[in-house]
Amino acid sequence: MMIQGHTLSAVLVPETKITTLYQFLHILRGLTAPAFLIASGCGLAFSICRKKNRAWWNVLIQRLIRITPILLMGYFLHLPRFSLLQLLTQTTDKEIAQFFQCDILQTIGWTIIILQIVFIFLRPKKLIIGFSLISLLLILFFTLEVNNSVVSPNFFTQLLTSKFGSNFPLFPFSAYLIFGLIFGFIFYQLQQKIEIRLINILIFVSGIIFFGSSFIVKIPAFVLFYFRTGLLLFLISLFLLFEDKKSSVLTFFVVIGQESFLIYFGHIIIVYGSVINVNNNFAHYFGESLNTGLSSLLALSLIVFMLAIGYLWHYLKDKNPVVSRMLRNTISALVIVKFITKF
Repeated sequence: MMIQGHTLSAVLVPETKITTLYQFLHILRGLTAPAFLIASGCGLAFSICRKKNRAWWNVLIQRLIRITPILLMGYFLHLPRFSLLQLLTQTTDKEIAQFFQCDILQTIGWTIIILQIVFIFLRPKKLIIGFSLISLLLILFFTLEVNNSVVSPNFFTQLLTSKFGSNFPLFPFSAYLIFGLIFGFIFYQLQQKIEIRLINILIFVSGIIFFGSSFIVKIPAFVLFYFRTGLLLFLISLFLLFEDKKSSVLTFFVVIGQESFLIYFGHIIIVYGSVINVNNNFAHYFGESLNTGLSSLLALSLIVFMLAIGYLWHYLKDKNPVVSRMLRNTISALVIVKFITKF
């Protein structure tokens, strides 16, 4: 859904985007970012539960090591110039505002870092869950006020609001990650006490409550949060039906899920471009000029290509971890050297 959504958005003719089918797909595409965030929150919760006896500084350092590449990749996608010298001497105010825009990777990275720092002082799980729940409600409640109070773009305001181009600012999108954190803690405790079938029923009922609440509440941020979270809880409940099943198809989807970061980063560069391929991307080549058939074919081709890349990269990491690390580090080093030395 993520890949087809971005591809159609970039290349489909504008008049087709007002059709009912496209709007339906657009709603489904709106679930992908919250799904990433909720999954990230769950992962953080499971990690905290597993490392509950570890020293806090070791946990914080390990978390920073894992999160820093995600943040770097997020800001790389917004890099206005592929030259450190040009970036420091020629960058305009507009380009600076673009560079600091907050997308999904920045929201994941900064939210997890902030939460991990707070959890240094909040060790009991009840305090963590209580703090997280209050934070979630406050973020949703003050989203509109924060958005209206910001008057100029800078590093901090771009993190907080969508007013200056940020697609997934902390207000309100960090609420989804925090929800995932709470969900992860509860799930981790329940799966040690009751059957997965009963947990699945609870998740499905929770989805009904959240989805129904979206038609009752009046605050826009709460409406979207309840609507999207309700639908995602339905999907989680559906996926849990396959929890104990074994098949090559399910294994394939597990592998693809594990490589979702690579797939996200790679398809964004192909569709929208970056400083290393400004004129070699779908948005530049096609603009919004393709009809429904050609756009769909292009999206399907990219989906197949990215799934293949994700699977092959996972296979390489599994069979030849040393080679995969060398390849990853070599590419990273070449990009950094080029960025530093280019005038």
